[in-house]
Amino acid sequence: MNSLLNEYIPCQQLKPFVELFWEGSFNLYATKPLSMQMIPTGCIELIIHLNDLHCDLEKDNTWSQSPDYMIMGLYTKPYEIRFKDFVNVFAIRFKPEGIFNIFGVPASLLMDRYEDMSLILGKEFEDYSLKIKEETSVHTMIQRTENYLLKNLLSNKINMNYVNLAANLIRSTKGVKIKDVSSRLCISKRQLEREFKEKIGISPKHYLRIIRINEVLRLLNKGKVIDLTSVTYHCGYFDQSHFINDFKRLTGQKPTIFIRKRGQFICNPGLAYYDS
Repeated sequence: MNSLLNEYIPCQQLKPFVELFWEGSFNLYATKPLSMQMIPTGCIELIIHLNDLHCDLEKDNTWSQSPDYMIMGLYTKPYEIRFKDFVNVFAIRFKPEGIFNIFGVPASLLMDRYEDMSLILGKEFEDYSLKIKEETSVHTMIQRTENYLLKNLLSNKINMNYVNLAANLIRSTKGVKIKDVSSRLCISKRQLEREFKEKIGISPKHYLRIIRINEVLRLLNKGKVIDLTSVTYHCGYFDQSHFINDFKRLTGQKPTIFIRKRGQFICNPGLAYYDS
C-alpha cells in the first residue's frame, strides 16, 4: 500500500459547506518515486503540506513542486500526481458551492487547475496554515480549522441560493433528472444551467455524472463485490453502456480494468452523503 487516507466529519454548522476533513500520507516507504492518478471527487480540496516534501503537479504543460498551501479546483478528469518522497498533508474538502460562502472564491475560477491559496487569501490564511503545521494531532488541526472556517463564515453574507440547493439535491438524489431539479426549485432548466455553470464551473448534468461515479468508487472502497448491472441502477443509470462511458471518462479506465489496477489511483470519494 502506497498511501493512507483518514477522513473526518465536520461540525454541524459547517456541513452545508464542507464535506469532510482528511489526512493523507503518500509514498509511505519512499523507496522510489511514485506516480498516481487522482480521481476527481466533485469537490474543492484545500491541501496543507505538513512536511517539507511536496508532490509534483502539471500546470500549463509544466511540471513543478506544489505550493505549501494548495487549492485544488473542481477537476473533471483524472490527473497525475508524482511523489518523489514521503508526503504528508492535511486537507479540507469543500462542496463546490461552499467555498464561495466561506471565502468568497467562486469554484468556477478554479476549474481543472490548482493555485497557491496563500496568494488568494493572504496573511490571515497563511498564519492559520502555519499554526496547523505546528499542531501535534489531527484532532487539534480539525478544531483549529473549524474555528477558522466558522469565523470566515460569520463575516460573509451566506447566500443559500438555488445553485446551493440544486447541488445539494444532486448529491442526495443521484438518480434525479436535471429537469426535475429545476422544477422542484421553481426555476427554468436553462436558468439553472446558466447559473450553475457560472458559479460551479460545469453544468448540473456534468456534476451529476461526477457524483454518480464517486458513489461507485465509494462502494469499491467499502470492499463490496461490484456487479455492474446492480451498480448501474443503484447510481441512477438506465443502462450499463452510459455507466461505463461515464466511468471511463472520470477515471480513464473501464470499471474492470480500474478494479484490477486500484493501487495506481488515489481514489478518495469521501463519506456517503447521509453520513455527512
